[in-house]
Amino acid sequence: MTPVWTPVTDRVFVTRVEPHGVNVGLVVGADSALLVDSGNTPEQGRELIESAAELAGVPVSHVVVTHDHDDHSGGVAGMGQVTSIAHENLEAFAPTRQFSMAVAVDLGGQRVEMIHFGEAHTRSDVLVFVPGESVIFAGDLLEEGGDPQVDDTTSLSNWPTVLDGALGASTGATRFVPGHGKVVDRDFAFVQRAEIAMIYSQTEMLIQQGVKVGDAAAATQWPFSAEMLAVALPKAYAELAAKGVEPRTQLPILNI
Repeated sequence: MTPVWTPVTDRVFVTRVEPHGVNVGLVVGADSALLVDSGNTPEQGRELIESAAELAGVPVSHVVVTHDHDDHSGGVAGMGQVTSIAHENLEAFAPTRQFSMAVAVDLGGQRVEMIHFGEAHTRSDVLVFVPGESVIFAGDLLEEGGDPQVDDTTSLSNWPTVLDGALGASTGATRFVPGHGKVVDRDFAFVQRAEIAMIYSQTEMLIQQGVKVGDAAAATQWPFSAEMLAVALPKAYAELAAKGVEPRTQLPILNI
């Protein structure tokens, strides 16, 4: 199926690819263009790079992978000789160019900056800044229309700090492209950052009150679904346990 590209600005576009509704970005410069994420499969990657080059009118020279999950990285294998860029913690494949903290690409009058602020959604999260266009591609650090996702590589304690790096570089005009869902503004990003931070901070409070992990979902009001909490709360308890923070059994008071 031919991708349908929607403009975010005159030089930045996004398309959604299925079956997971992944946002793939396109940044166009005077000399070349860059894709942000690659879709699910080699076939999808090939379709994306062909349609992106046709729209851009210049060769697609680079693809940036925002993190390790297959729905964002699986298409690179179908993109031919394009230069792939990813964080050094990426395990899905061996990118052409790895980096630890930051790297930039000049597409010809269009600079694109990739920054890793630390572990968050995964160990390999990359934020992609297009400063000349006031656009930030957040990968799955932000989600619109659904809950952020947590797995065994997630750092719930550091995720809000990573988003602070993006928010600190943004303005009221900045548009954030989440890994899934509609393009959002800075206010949306601030709210979701606070909601993600609540998982860790509220869990720590519940632990101090002696609440066990199996009772945590019902112990307070959460901004996320039961399905998300079923994964996120055990992860938060595990992170805190690794720091020595664990619920203590409350002994009954005996009347003598």
